[in-house]
Amino acid sequence: MRSRCSSSRKLDVAHGFGFTVKNGLFAAVLGSLLLLGRADHYQCAASDLVYSPTLTPFIDALPIPPVIDIWNGSQIVLGAYKITQVLHSNLSATTLYAYGVSEATATYPGPTLEAKRNTTSYVRFDNCITDNETFLVTDRTLAWANPPNGGVPIVTHLHGGQFQSDSDGHPDGWYTNGGDHGSTFTSENHTYPNYQPAALLFYHDHTVGITRITVASGLTGLYIIRSPSEEPANLPTGSNEIPLIILDKTFWANGSIAFPDTGDSPDNHPNWCPGYYGDTILVNGKVWPYLEVFPEMYRFRILNGANARFYTLTLSNDTLEFIQIGTDGGFLPDPLYLSEITLAPAYRADVLIDFTNMTVGSVVYMNNSALAPFPDNTAILNPSTVNSVREFRIIARNGSGPRYSVPSNMTAATNTTYDLTTDGYRNFTFDETLDADGNRIKILLNNATWTDTVTETPTLGTLEIWDLINFLPDAHPIHIHLINFLVVYQQSFNATAYTANECSAVP
Repeated sequence: MRSRCSSSRKLDVAHGFGFTVKNGLFAAVLGSLLLLGRADHYQCAASDLVYSPTLTPFIDALPIPPVIDIWNGSQIVLGAYKITQVLHSNLSATTLYAYGVSEATATYPGPTLEAKRNTTSYVRFDNCITDNETFLVTDRTLAWANPPNGGVPIVTHLHGGQFQSDSDGHPDGWYTNGGDHGSTFTSENHTYPNYQPAALLFYHDHTVGITRITVASGLTGLYIIRSPSEEPANLPTGSNEIPLIILDKTFWANGSIAFPDTGDSPDNHPNWCPGYYGDTILVNGKVWPYLEVFPEMYRFRILNGANARFYTLTLSNDTLEFIQIGTDGGFLPDPLYLSEITLAPAYRADVLIDFTNMTVGSVVYMNNSALAPFPDNTAILNPSTVNSVREFRIIARNGSGPRYSVPSNMTAATNTTYDLTTDGYRNFTFDETLDADGNRIKILLNNATWTDTVTETPTLGTLEIWDLINFLPDAHPIHIHLINFLVVYQQSFNATAYTANECSAVP
């Protein structure tokens, strides 16, 4: 059954960045979107509920992913490998898929790729995974890659990037180690012109039907575009600039990932669960790590890498604050001084924290106060363990350290005025199909499935306003590939009246 009557349309634009709506209607032109709603359908998130073994927090140091400069014009090759890695000292090694220049150096998260604005980078992603199937359960009733000769398909997408579509990592452009490939496959080689503003992006597997599985298995890493002409003066650099990929997982006693494999509606989709909520928090591939910091200013490049969990980050010492200088799309026009930052899955934030006045030997905690599902609360998805993220330990520096400062002038990131004389409007509804018991079977955009005929074909160079109307019971981040966009307005609406009005126009 379909719960709305809008006509079936499918969009032929690749997916880009992020914003937020609660049971609402959004208009957007050109960035990243979040549609918020109630959160009713989470039966399967707890149907296979297990609890991780007891893990002592803050006994492992925060790892920093290796960095690879990719701005010299030469192609680099990253492989996707099957590895094992210790994610907590009290856990046995965890089986993962991971990116690296070799199997021996592959890590979770993958290496951070650093590019330079307006300098083209070339990356080849090889599939070196020889498994016959994913080690987390694939629901084969979904639209998915289904390689005819088995294997684990991959295709890598650079989230937030602006480039030609043949380097976008289209979900049907997958390929296996054995040579099978999807209908839109062109090459393992990706070309990134990096002409967009300096920003934090991330890359991840994007294979149709199994992205949630392969990313949970480890196939993700950061991508930073740098631009000296945009960079405000005197920001923290080197060891004072630190990436943070925050996400949640649950583990079996043997260290393996406990991922739901019983669906909301088993008669329709035996293994598909709409959301995954873990009971431990990982940062850069370690459970509840600590970081030793000097009494100095630090810059943190933060990604919410979770499947479904939102994070509202706070600091335990109320003399400290987040100074946000950038978002998904680049630098802000002016710094924001915040006591908390809320990040939806895939959202990024560029923040400063100034520990200068902290006493050596003191400890500060980064905590999480967001409820799950966001913004509502299902107690079973909110164990006390997900309130802690990581620990900062203030240590003494031998000799004088660098003196960094909050930018007083961020003129490179000026406010942009857009001419909203548009070339057209489009409406897109987000809705779900339920079974007879009210359990979710699928989530739909304008009642169209992945395999339906494309109906939306925007013209290159035009400016359109899209109304995104959320009927879902979930908070749902949205981004549009290949472009950035601007939120024009947000409003609540009467869903019953809106549906009645729309349905009256449908034959």
